[in-house]
Amino acid sequence: MKCKSIFIKLLMCVFSIIFVLMLYILFNDFLQYRKNEEITKELISDVIDKNEETQESKIDWKKLQEINNDVIGWIEIKGTKINYPILQDNSNLYYLRHNYNKEYSLSGSIFTTNKNPFEDEETTIYGHNMKNKSMFSLLGKYINEDFLYAHQHFKIYTPYGNYEAAVFSAYSIAFETENSNIKQLDINERIKYYQKASKCKVSNVEISDKIIKLSTCSYINAKYTPTEQRYYIVASLTHIE
Repeated sequence: MKCKSIFIKLLMCVFSIIFVLMLYILFNDFLQYRKNEEITKELISDVIDKNEETQESKIDWKKLQEINNDVIGWIEIKGTKINYPILQDNSNLYYLRHNYNKEYSLSGSIFTTNKNPFEDEETTIYGHNMKNKSMFSLLGKYINEDFLYAHQHFKIYTPYGNYEAAVFSAYSIAFETENSNIKQLDINERIKYYQKASKCKVSNVEISDKIIKLSTCSYINAKYTPTEQRYYIVASLTHIE
């Protein structure tokens, strides 16, 4: 009986330690998410001047690139939380776990690995699907037709000109399958593929010679951890100024 009592006490002790560690991890993650949201709000306040009449954003690129010269653009989808700098990642997915201040962050950054972003025929922008609804977590809603048409147009700002994007495709598919499907396709074949893959049939977009593809992890058929699938939101990119 004595041995059994000692075993139970040890087991309770182990469970208590595990419980405390889990609480610490959750609390630490919460603090990181909160910090990332706060510094993003501060950045928006510091570098963006919004015209009250037109609601257009004017960005102080000099100040922004003094903070980090990897910043090459800004994405804004009105009516959502997506309002972030875009980083060019040339360092083996460095910005997957670092913010624009180059500090370690679970939320990472919105980033691209394109060598010539917005000049290439297709520019892909990546971001995490965070449980606190930050970064690219809202992209999955584009599978819903009502959400797509309500947020069909969004802005990309760069130091060299601004763009309007018009979404014409939204779908979820396994990452490896997607890469295999598009690997041998030229840009025109890709556009046809994206149109066919879309969960919502969009016919009101005149597709330009450049497209932008937003990508994030998908939680389709999973509540707590992302699957091998990715959400892909594809839009025509038009230079506006």
